[in-house]
Amino acid sequence: MDYTIIRTQWFSSDNRIDYEITHKGEPFRNPSAYISRKSIAHLIMLLCFDSTFGKHESLGINKPLR
Repeated sequence: MDYTIIRTQWFSSDNRIDYEITHKGEPFRNPSAYISRKSIAHLIMLLCFDSTFGKHESLGINKPLR
């Protein structure tokens, strides 16, 4: 069975797509930030359209530290 686990920060309603991905065992680089729902949707679209991306992985999605 193919799967991808998505670990997110707290959600925000920000209208921007701005994120970075971490892999299992890597901490978020900006742990106090909020990730936009639009960014999460973008990652899910990438996972749907590329069957090899994220396959059998645990991906963290967080807002980059600026």
